[in-house]
Amino acid sequence: MSKIRFLVLLGSGLGAGVLTWYLANSYLVSLQDQVAKATVAAGTITLFGVIFSAVYGEISAYYKARSASINRRWKLIYPFIKNDYIPWINSARSFVSCLQQLDPKEISDEAITRVLFLTMIFFGYRLRFIMNDGGLILLSTDKEETKVMEAYRQIERKFNFAKDETPKRVSYLQGLYLSKNTPDKPYVLAKFAEDLANDDNIKGSRDKLQLWLTEENIQNLRTALANFADCFKASVDKLYSAWSN
Repeated sequence: MSKIRFLVLLGSGLGAGVLTWYLANSYLVSLQDQVAKATVAAGTITLFGVIFSAVYGEISAYYKARSASINRRWKLIYPFIKNDYIPWINSARSFVSCLQQLDPKEISDEAITRVLFLTMIFFGYRLRFIMNDGGLILLSTDKEETKVMEAYRQIERKFNFAKDETPKRVSYLQGLYLSKNTPDKPYVLAKFAEDLANDDNIKGSRDKLQLWLTEENIQNLRTALANFADCFKASVDKLYSAWSN
């Protein structure tokens, strides 16, 4: 309820109450019969009760309607938050943590494998979101949605590890993740490492990624991933508070 509407409603109720009390009090003074005075007093009290009930009922109905509206919107967006937003944000943060531990002067095969695995997870969540729920990021405002999507596009621009081949190699990893990962049997790093040993496409991506992971590229990618995760999480946090106002 807006402040203006609330003040008008409250003012109308108080004004009606004061006017009723003033008229009743003036009328009571002119009456000599005690029974008549009691009748007028009882009527006045009843009228006060009606005014209070009307004001209370209006406020209560408004907040019930607003609560129902919030719940409907929350039921719409909650599956996106649970199944798409939070996993995607967490995958970005895991990716950032992995990159922070890299020494560009000496990157082991195990470290390269983990970077490639997290690449698959991060972009795999994106494709899963598109396939299952359309991929449209719904937030409290168009501005928030645009900001998060632009943060994701910035990752795509910064993470060009195979140049023109990057989209094709990323899509191969996405398909691998969606085909291998199941609820009862998650596609974990150990299994990915086994598949890498027997898959020339993944080996090729690993080799190109190893050449690409310079200190500058690592820093740029880490910054872009961290910005995406922080921006997305902040926008998700704004959802409920925005709908409650």
